[in-house]
Amino acid sequence: MRYQSPKLLVLSKLLLAAVAIIALLALPARELAPGVPLADLLLYCTLGAASALVLLVVAAVLLLQFSQFILRSGGTDPQWFWFSGEPRGLAALRSGRAVNREPQDRP
Repeated sequence: MRYQSPKLLVLSKLLLAAVAIIALLALPARELAPGVPLADLLLYCTLGAASALVLLVVAAVLLLQFSQFILRSGGTDPQWFWFSGEPRGLAALRSGRAVNREPQDRP
């Protein structure tokens, strides 16, 4: 059996999935716009899927940049924004003091 590159395999699967999704979108769109030729409709669906992918990538990059900005500015972790305060003992660790921990029961 011939060796195939994993990157090529993943790329071909992504391409096949994109073609299948565009074809599935084009069928109902054909019913919504019966006067538009099929080639134009496929082009519009392809452009719509490509723009959605670009927007998704841009949103991911912006979110990661925001998280890095918070960490570089002395923030704790962007996930802690969901809670009302910082983790217990973090202020003491930042100021260099020792943290008093409660003893844990060990079995």
